[in-house]
Amino acid sequence: MTDEQRQRNNAGLVFGVIIMLVGATLFLDRTGVIDAFDYAPFWPVVVITIGLVKLSHRGDDRRRHGGWWVVFGVVMLLNEMDVLRGRDAWPLFMVAFGVSIVWKELVRRPRMHERVE
Repeated sequence: MTDEQRQRNNAGLVFGVIIMLVGATLFLDRTGVIDAFDYAPFWPVVVITIGLVKLSHRGDDRRRHGGWWVVFGVVMLLNEMDVLRGRDAWPLFMVAFGVSIVWKELVRRPRMHERVE
């Protein structure tokens, strides 16, 4: 098995474990064993975790993906914690989108020492 296949299997493993934990938590909440909704404001941590897992692996194109998951999760977590309200935070998505565009352009351009003239 190649490293790439192992990385894909690890991502699937992590995602499967997250689904199992969410299901078990909801089951225990429904049966009255725990009160899971006391922890409901922290749901964006799952989104952040998915983004971090995606960032930890490089794709076939040698790039990392998952940054948008992390940005969205952090903004939602700040919203849930009443630190930054959604109606105030939406311009941050525009800033992040602009950073994404600039980053892609900088990465795509050949470096000065790589140019062939």
